Amino acid sequence: MILKFEKAINKNQEQRMRYADDPTKFMESEADLDEEIKNLLSLTQAPHLYPEIVKLGSVSSLLSLLSHENNDIVIDAIDLINELTDEDVGTSEDELERNQEATQGMKALVDALLKNELLELLVQNLGRLDENEEADRQGIFKLLGIFENLLALDPSLAERIALKTDLLPWLLKRIQTKGFDSNRGYASEILSILLQERRDIRLKLSDLGGVDTLLRALSAYKRKDPQDEDEAEMVENFFNALCSMLNEPEVKQLFLEAEGVELMLIMLRERTLARIRAVKVLNYALTGEAGRGNCLRLGAKKLKKSHKEYVESEDEEHIMCIILSLMRNLSQDDLQRIRLIRKFIDDDYEKVDRLVEMKEQYEARDQRVLAEIEEEKKDMDEEELEEFGDEFYIRRLDAGLFTLQRVCLVIAALSIEDVGIRDKAMMLLKRMGSDMSSVTRIIEEETALLQDFVYLKNVATGGATAATQSTEASIKMDSASNPPQETQ
Repeated sequence: MILKFEKAINKNQEQRMRYADDPTKFMESEADLDEEIKNLLSLTQAPHLYPEIVKLGSVSSLLSLLSHENNDIVIDAIDLINELTDEDVGTSEDELERNQEATQGMKALVDALLKNELLELLVQNLGRLDENEEADRQGIFKLLGIFENLLALDPSLAERIALKTDLLPWLLKRIQTKGFDSNRGYASEILSILLQERRDIRLKLSDLGGVDTLLRALSAYKRKDPQDEDEAEMVENFFNALCSMLNEPEVKQLFLEAEGVELMLIMLRERTLARIRAVKVLNYALTGEAGRGNCLRLGAKKLKKSHKEYVESEDEEHIMCIILSLMRNLSQDDLQRIRLIRKFIDDDYEKVDRLVEMKEQYEARDQRVLAEIEEEKKDMDEEELEEFGDEFYIRRLDAGLFTLQRVCLVIAALSIEDVGIRDKAMMLLKRMGSDMSSVTRIIEEETALLQDFVYLKNVATGGATAATQSTEASIKMDSASNPPQETQ
């Protein structure tokens, strides 16, 4: 097969040079070449033989076709590389028996492709292919598929792809187009994948105007929903990319300057998919010291009630994190902090009622999972208990432990801030047969969370106020029945 493939390439090149002024005389050789490229697709059934392609020197021949004068041949080559590098290759029942060979074969092929400048050739073709032509449009879709395959096989390639080629500028330009199409959706997915881990990639994208571009792309959905699942996935990718970028302190400032807070607040007022994800974005934008500017901006806005209450667990998790970020970043001298505390006092402490209700709800879930885990532990030896320790904890997180811990942090922090809130919370907890010690016990379960709580107590400049100290003493008195270590 490889021999026929090489002969077809050589014959086509020879006839193209000999009859450069008369395409009709090399069309037959082009059709033969097209057929031989397609025949190589059968190699996807035998990835353990990929090293033979490398040994026979055909990788450079294959990549030479990415510069062929005929776009149809270029697209054939793109399709072949896409299929050969698909992560699902080698997962058939027969192939699973020699899965290690298949994995090694795939690695050998990918290494050879990369050494022969695959990435650079792919990016060149992004500029060459014309999406106004159906075949070229499909070619770009398959080309983006190669990038996805490579990142799935080796996530560390993200740095090389993003920083050593011009893919990022192309992706940014592509997602700026209006409406939805499959290539715009795929571009958003590749962008989201590239931004997942590396700080230098996020900063490069921000230098290219990535924050503004993503906010503009999202603004189209501030008052309308995507029309189908594929478009919804594209919007999700935009949000994920923005959240990844907001992990960087520098990007939080750019988000503030681009009026990202204002856009997210507009989304919060609508009954759209974007409303749900806007909460997550605000959570990322407000965290850390670099999020103070966004906290001040959010605190200065008059929030209107949305048409629909938040009911999703993920929403509640992000909302709790946003409240904690506001309390960390707003000092006691900030008007925005006073307004935040006031919201929990208004309407006869209605929101404190909701906090205690959430604590009870998530604690009940956690207790159910804990009971299941304890039952399973009875039949396990010490080795198994150690092996499944992380899995047990993940099950608790899936049931809402993380949100429960944040809810308790908010209750405790607000109780320290205001005596009225503390008294209301203690009264509601007592009604449920509990007390403030149940809140501190959940907080203290994780050392990191305990440190977070101490930080919250000392957020005001110059240390805790007399009122704060009085409230802390009250919490300790209410928890007197617990061991000193828990009460501390």
